[in-house]
Amino acid sequence: MNGYNLIRDWYNYKFNNSSKVKAIHSDFYCYLIDRWNRLGQKKEFGLPTDITMEALGIGSYNTYKKVLNDLIDFGFVIIVKKSINQHQSKLIALSKNDKALDKALDKATAIANDEALDKASDTIIKPINNQTNKQLIISSTPKNEFSESVNNFYDYVLKYFEEKFIPKTDKQISSWKECIDKLIRIDGYDLKHIHEIIKTFREDNFWKTNFNSLPKLREKNNTGEKYIDVFSVKLKNKNQNGKQSTFGETRDEINDRAKREISTSIINTLNGELRDQFGH
Repeated sequence: MNGYNLIRDWYNYKFNNSSKVKAIHSDFYCYLIDRWNRLGQKKEFGLPTDITMEALGIGSYNTYKKVLNDLIDFGFVIIVKKSINQHQSKLIALSKNDKALDKALDKATAIANDEALDKASDTIIKPINNQTNKQLIISSTPKNEFSESVNNFYDYVLKYFEEKFIPKTDKQISSWKECIDKLIRIDGYDLKHIHEIIKTFREDNFWKTNFNSLPKLREKNNTGEKYIDVFSVKLKNKNQNGKQSTFGETRDEINDRAKREISTSIINTLNGELRDQFGH
């Protein structure tokens, strides 16, 4: 059993059962296959409800439960161990449903390909003006679409960036939203933690001049670590220590601060000795 066969079996089934299979079923099942692959194709694996809902942009637990139950009824998912409530992970396994015949889909695909060759391309070609033979090719490819939670989160965190850093073009906006999507879907972070990292490091004196765009979070530093992982560790250490962290201090800044602290300590000690000696 591999990812290709699972996907093929799914779309064979969907083609033969188009009246009951919706887009959200495909989205959910493809997410499960992706998670199964990332976990080394384990026979059984956990499915965290909150992370799954966030990754798929499902806002209602009832909707999440219904879609998962449908996949079970369709024969593509097996529940190994149920969760006690929606806040706990259930243990599932993927089932190879090869009962659906693929002849109908293969035939339909072949017919569609033949018809496509007889039709004009979905690309529009038109002259730029009447004085030139140059042509402008306008692609009909739709813009990237993201889940409602990704779009809402993008709008919310813009307030942490100065106007000059906020994306202006569709390409830049898409890049920021794609970063958020991958932080959730690939890197496994939830929106609450991502928000805490953005807020904390954009308000940090050092990082606010070095962390100017969301895609920075998925870039790697000199040691090959993603900044989201580096920030997460720093934030965890700060929360554990309960003190103001020196997130981005340079070596010189740390030395200067240490000197000031030592000087202050010496002065306080001398003042104490003088008071003891002269009684003032």
